[in-house]
This record gives sequence, structure tokens and C-alpha cells, in this order.
Amino acid sequence: MHKEKWIIGLFLLSFHLMKAQAQKIEVPQIAGAWVHIFDPAETRAKDSSWYTNDHCFVKAADGSWHAFGIIHHLPIAPWKETRFFHITARSLKQAHWEDKGYAMTAEPGVERVLWAPHIVKEKRRYHLFYNTGNLQENAPNYASWGQLRLATGTDLYQWERHALNPLFSDAGHARDSYIMKHKGVYYYYYTRTFSETDLRSVVAVRTGPDLYHWSGPQIAHTQPYRVDWGGDAESPFVVKKGGLFYLFICRAMTEYNRTDVYWSANPLHFPNENFVGTLPVHAAEIIYDKKDGWFISNTGWDKKGLYLAPLKWGSKGK
Repeated sequence: MHKEKWIIGLFLLSFHLMKAQAQKIEVPQIAGAWVHIFDPAETRAKDSSWYTNDHCFVKAADGSWHAFGIIHHLPIAPWKETRFFHITARSLKQAHWEDKGYAMTAEPGVERVLWAPHIVKEKRRYHLFYNTGNLQENAPNYASWGQLRLATGTDLYQWERHALNPLFSDAGHARDSYIMKHKGVYYYYYTRTFSETDLRSVVAVRTGPDLYHWSGPQIAHTQPYRVDWGGDAESPFVVKKGGLFYLFICRAMTEYNRTDVYWSANPLHFPNENFVGTLPVHAAEIIYDKKDGWFISNTGWDKKGLYLAPLKWGSKGK
């Protein structure tokens, strides 16, 4: 039986390799200067002590761009991050985005923090997925179960929390939501540990027929670094391109400003041997606009806000 499983696994790996070779693996590359689109100190306390972190971008029906994300005042305090910033621009090339204040604030007694928003638009409604940590007092000190939640709205300004929150919970400070739709199936990627006791950093994935109902988890990618919060496989982002899938993860425990990319023909599994390359960024989002092309973002504790740069895709080995 074990031999049969090994043969089947080898066959599937060979199949995916041949498929990838036929479709050509591409390599994302930063293709221009970084533009500082948001400095929180410009519209808040007049100092340099604000930081932003995991965030998302979404294009509104009127063509404007919106970004939402973690914001807090130094010193660094992840378990006190209770608000999302909201900024807007006419295009991704705009140098300074307009600060719209705070999009959401954690609900006292229900949501301990607000982490890592991700927005999906469907049927004229925006779906904001976010993560709220764990209410237990010692939750930061072990691989506590993080809660993944949903809020919806029609205008990107007013949000109504889903009546059946949380959508699900998972071990290892589960957080950093990213949702992709492929062939009628939704894929929900997020960061966690392998289990409550196996503290390897992983990207887990759940699937569903819509944005409200999700399967049990399976592991899509594993990094060996062991830490309570799965911190070497953070901020997962998946791009569909040229018949392949590209997983971007932040290797923050190995190096704070490091995002690694892996390819796969299967959106449920990104093998470590399918390494594409590394980008010197933290908590990156990949953005595409039909008019302006590809962009990549950069932020984190060591920066004064949020940055954007153009992105290009080249051939592997070049």
C-alpha cells in the first residue's frame, strides 16, 4: 500500500512538473521605484511613531481604489491593534492617497484585535474577511485559536458584521485571510501552525461553494520554522497566471522583509521544491489593474506606512 501511494505521488509530481514546463514558470520582479502612498503621521499625531501592517486593496464600482489595513502607534503591540485604516486614490499611480480615518474598530468583549483584512466583491456587495485573535488572557503566549470573521457592505464605508461569526477558528493565531475563486470554487488561504502542538509555520486552505460556507482545513504549504503564531508563512497571497498558481508568503521569522514565491498547478498544494524566488518586502499584496498593470505593496513595523511599486513577470532563469 505504501509503495502504491509513493508511485501515485511520484506520478502526480511528474505530471505537475510537465504541466508547468509546458506553461512556463514566471518570476515576479519589482520593476520601479517605491512610492510612499500613505504615511499615518501626516494626518494623525505629528510624529513618526505610527506603523501599518497587513492590508488589502480593492477597486470600487466608480473606478477609485481603496486600501484597508492594520494601524497602530509605536511601541509595537500586535495584541492592541484594534482598528483598520482606510485610504483612497483615483489610481494606483497616485502618490498620496486620501486618509478616510478608521474603517472598523474591534467590538469590545467580542473581538480582541483587528488583523489582516481582505475584501472580495461579489453580487454588488463587498465581503471583508478579517481576524480577531482570541479573548483568553494568555492567548498571545501559546498557539491559541484565532477567529476568522466576515463583515459586508455596499459602499466600502459602512460594514455590517456577519450574524454567524466567526466563520471558523483554527490553531496558531489563525489569521491573514486571502480568498481566491477558481472554476466556481472558493479557496480560503490563511496563516496558522501545523497543529496546536506542532508549531511549524503553515498556510492552510479551506474550500467552499460561496463566501459563507467553508470546508475543514488542509495544509497547502509548510515551513519548518516553529513558533506559536506560524510566523514564517505569513500574509499568503495567490495569483493565477498562465495556467499556474503562485503563492506569496512572508518569511518574517527568517527575515522580516522577505517574501518567497512558490508555483503550483494545484491550488491546494504548493511544494517547497517549487520555489520561484524572493522579494525584499513584508506583508506584500499583489494588485492588477487593466489600465495600469501589476503592482506590489510593502509595509511593516520598520516603515512609516504603506508603499507601492510596479511589478513585472519575467521568465525563470532571467
